[in-house]
Amino acid sequence: MANIIVIPFKDKTKAIDALHKIKELDAYGDITLYEHILIRKDDNNHYEVLDNKTDGEGWRTFTGMALGGLVGAFAGPIGFVIGLYSGTAAGAIWDINHFDFENNFIRKVSNTMTVGTIAIIAEVAEDSSVFIDDALKSYSSEIIRSEAGIDFDDYIDEQIEDIEEEIEDERQKLKKATENEKAKIKAKIADLKAKRKAKIATLDAKRKSVLKEVKDKTTSQINKLEKRLKGYEQSVASTFRKARKNRLEKRIKREEEKLYQLHNALGEDIVD
Repeated sequence: MANIIVIPFKDKTKAIDALHKIKELDAYGDITLYEHILIRKDDNNHYEVLDNKTDGEGWRTFTGMALGGLVGAFAGPIGFVIGLYSGTAAGAIWDINHFDFENNFIRKVSNTMTVGTIAIIAEVAEDSSVFIDDALKSYSSEIIRSEAGIDFDDYIDEQIEDIEEEIEDERQKLKKATENEKAKIKAKIADLKAKRKAKIATLDAKRKSVLKEVKDKTTSQINKLEKRLKGYEQSVASTFRKARKNRLEKRIKREEEKLYQLHNALGEDIVD
């Protein structure tokens, strides 16, 4: 399975050059680069994102709210890590549990969230860390990797694994291919990457649909409990009624905490 890597920089030129090196490794077949983004925290609520089509001149500025929409375009764990780095995923407990990242990885990523820091966030398949580590030796002193990768829930899906195995086979062929064969192999790899991305997006949509259903049921349960609670608020003279009222209040609080987590997992704003 693929790993998520985060590489922080202080210098924009070095960050762009390092991204080019990673793309070269992908072109040579040494690694497989699935998704990537180059992002800089401009201030507490503004972020710069590099447009891959122009590499170097296509920086776009987003507010935290607008960036949340961009994060949604990256289905799967890379979207969550972008949100973690930018602060738009803060408190998303369901997502942290869903993506099986090590606590150490999350802590290190959180520590890079300082103003002015540029980060490459990428999803890569690598046989060994040597390729990226050696290629970026002169550009960055730190490469943060997810030790657990993205082996979790829906991603243990045979269709995803089959596609990744096909990509790996083509990557090995690329290393031995003649110049005439390389273009055809690269085109096939690009097609397989697109299929993998589409499958991940489908799984992510399915996950959000389930969360939405749970959220709706939780909201309904809160409404029912609140109606019952109002019935006891009219008369709480007896010890029995007071105790039952307290139990209802505790149950409502638990359900509200669950609802808050569901809002975060779905990337929704909390509206009273």
